[in-house]
Amino acid sequence: MENKQNVGYEIHTLDNMIGRCVASMCEKDGLTQMQSWMIGYLYEHSSENIFQKDIEARFHIAPSTVSGILKIMEKRGFLLREPVSNDARLKRLVLTEKGVGHQLNVIRNLERMEHMLKEGVSEEHLDIFLNVIHHMKQNIQKTIL
Repeated sequence: MENKQNVGYEIHTLDNMIGRCVASMCEKDGLTQMQSWMIGYLYEHSSENIFQKDIEARFHIAPSTVSGILKIMEKRGFLLREPVSNDARLKRLVLTEKGVGHQLNVIRNLERMEHMLKEGVSEEHLDIFLNVIHHMKQNIQKTIL
């Protein structure tokens, strides 16, 4: 008996639904998804010196675009550009309390979403789902490599 459901379509639909949910979390603070990803990156690397060039490389975005995004985020109080002692031209990117607060909200919301996605799904079915997804990813990798 062949399953008539289109797997690619179902995965795409689920991905879109998850994406809209994540985007709505960012919009509550008036941020775009990219701005929120940048805050997440700065939060994850808060013990390091992160500069504009690091953001450009991580997200594959042109310097002028990153510069504009960072100016907006700085103006809205999510981050600061601090000079570094060994090179006055370099400005280290540091999250403000507001930026950290945003990231902590995102983390909490992602945890709630993860819980919601798994609600009513047994461990056995979740294991099967994850194994199937892993297998499908391997199938795609074999095809594109």
